[in-house]
Amino acid sequence: MKKNIWLIVAIVLIVTLATLQAVNNTAAQKANTVEDKSLDAEALEKIVNQADSGHGTRSSGVKAPAFTLKSIDNSYVSIGGKSAKPIVLNFWASWCDACSVEALELRKLYEQFKDQIDFYGINVTTEEKPENIKDFIKKNNLQYPILLDEHKHTADLYELHALPTMFLIDKEGYIIDTFHMVDSLELEEKIGRLAKK
Repeated sequence: MKKNIWLIVAIVLIVTLATLQAVNNTAAQKANTVEDKSLDAEALEKIVNQADSGHGTRSSGVKAPAFTLKSIDNSYVSIGGKSAKPIVLNFWASWCDACSVEALELRKLYEQFKDQIDFYGINVTTEEKPENIKDFIKKNNLQYPILLDEHKHTADLYELHALPTMFLIDKEGYIIDTFHMVDSLELEEKIGRLAKK
């Protein structure tokens, strides 16, 4: 009788360990799938070189990673793939002085191009207090949707290394330009080209 109990316990342990191993393998495969969808350094370099050479309005062949984030008003926004209008993604944080300067320029460009381009501000909120985010939005009178990247997952997908960073995405879902802060004339020129896509 005792042998049967030990045999049953051994079988249960083996089945449990096998199940745990299968779950771990599945989780690892899912993690790899998400990682595979992020941009890599070579892809970003290709985009920057193409834009710098004056071919920024041509498709880079690099798909913008898809994501869903909660907005400041608690709705959810999904971005990725084809869209009705080109997209401007602006990654920022309230503590970033350069982000404040750029926000003023983006507000003007949003007013000028909002019928032709969808603008999204993405706050990288891992170190942000909600009141600081709201103060930044109010101070800069931002009217376009603000999305909250609360765990930096989207920043990681887009291989973000500095703030502010902007991505220009065509209607087909391809990144046509990415850059850190540029002067106001260059920013207007880049967004004007995107509006013609």
